[in-house]
Amino acid sequence: MSVMATLRELSEVWTLFSNMPDDTTLGVDLAALYLGISVKTLARYRQNGDGPSYIQYQSEDSKARNQRVNYLLGDLRSWRDIHKVKSTMHAAQVRGLTFTSMSDFIKKQPYLLVNEKLSGGQGNRLGNGKIKFTYEKKIILGHILSIQENMFDNFLRKNDISAVWISTEKAIQMEWVDAKQKEMFTNIFIKEVERIIGVIKVNDEKSVLTHYQG
Repeated sequence: MSVMATLRELSEVWTLFSNMPDDTTLGVDLAALYLGISVKTLARYRQNGDGPSYIQYQSEDSKARNQRVNYLLGDLRSWRDIHKVKSTMHAAQVRGLTFTSMSDFIKKQPYLLVNEKLSGGQGNRLGNGKIKFTYEKKIILGHILSIQENMFDNFLRKNDISAVWISTEKAIQMEWVDAKQKEMFTNIFIKEVERIIGVIKVNDEKSVLTHYQG
């Protein structure tokens, strides 16, 4: 199927969804399609209890574990809307990443690193050509909570990518694949430092005033 044909089909599907009332019941396949995720991911959301509300009918005398699951379109719309984000940092905050004090920057956080192998050479003292050498350069892909789920799964399948626990203070001193994401983390760190400096100045001024008033 061509790209244009696929786009036309998706357009028809979204038009169909937009015309449906909130109390429309959808099966798992259509629910996953509406949310733009896989059926497997939607099943994991049900298992973890952090996905949209769903309906599961089961008779009292039934002992089957796999009962039919349905979703109300209105519940899917509400769940989708509360997960809207404006940036990778916003997405990370939605997943639980917060920086409210300097201690958050000092404590270790999970980051993904890519090990880039580099090679080079240098002349030896005898002048018999160059000595070849290789070394690894570690570059930060991003904070685990700021990486999209589909990209995260792909990264974990690669041998040259590893997860490490380092402080954000240390991370922003390293090289990043995404310079804009590094800039966002750096700016948040700078704002926290400026806030602390402001608090110190205010306390110093209060101490001076108390000294003279005393």
